[in-house]
Amino acid sequence: MSTKLKRLFLISHLFNICFWLGVPTWALSEAEIDEILTAAEDKLSSTWARLQYPQSLSVSVQFMLLPDGGYSGAAVVGSCGNKSVDIQAINAVDAAVPFRRFSDSPFLVIATFDTKRERVTCGMPGKGRGSSKADKKIAIQKKYHQNAIGIVLERISKAEKVMGKDDFRLFESYFFLGGEYKKLKDYNKSEEAYNRALQILSKAKAATEAQKAKVLVAMGEMFLDKGDSQSRENRDKAEALFKEVTEMKEPGKEALANALENQAKLLYKDGKAKDAEPIYARIKELRAKTSP
Repeated sequence: MSTKLKRLFLISHLFNICFWLGVPTWALSEAEIDEILTAAEDKLSSTWARLQYPQSLSVSVQFMLLPDGGYSGAAVVGSCGNKSVDIQAINAVDAAVPFRRFSDSPFLVIATFDTKRERVTCGMPGKGRGSSKADKKIAIQKKYHQNAIGIVLERISKAEKVMGKDDFRLFESYFFLGGEYKKLKDYNKSEEAYNRALQILSKAKAATEAQKAKVLVAMGEMFLDKGDSQSRENRDKAEALFKEVTEMKEPGKEALANALENQAKLLYKDGKAKDAEPIYARIKELRAKTSP
């Protein structure tokens, strides 16, 4: 048994001892736990670099979710039989930190990753989760994004009449629209909004390279989210955008770190873990410099 599995077994054993001795393990309500797990699914889904395989591969990772938003003892408890996919799932857990914080005892979570599904699912050992609450939350979020888009489009329309269509102050509004359309998976409108943001930057004297970099990274992530199951064109576009950011003189530390992280994920996706490791080391160094 590996050291990680031994550690996870010990944590799980202590957890069960507390339960049988009557020591309170968590006082969170079912609804609160469901919200925490749904939030974890959101974070994990955003970091899960789906791999391309002819068949669907599924891997389950168990870890202890900590109140401060961290985790401990992540280990594969249901291997898909492909080591690179197993490693990618572990990396997705690490990249998702911080998770939602909560005021209670740590608890075990099992996250299931699938190479053919966009959504990572989370649950607790021995406890099922109904899909109705999650479906309801997704519907509410969709409505929220639709409303946000409507409000911003109305504001842009009014602002353009007063300031003109290429006013620099409209940049953030179009950048925001690109992100909202992406969340709704309306990729054509997302790309259109990001291109408008870039067009505005190209005409603004006050524009910075860092502002352009954050748009390019967001657009690249949009192309990856769109997927390349039918054509490699989307991935090629994404890779070109990330490369452009890494070659900039002043892309800004956060945009550069995000571009590098996406490049590293793609290397893992191609089974080039050794090439990805030094990139992750550089990312950690960059983010350490930006942290307070």
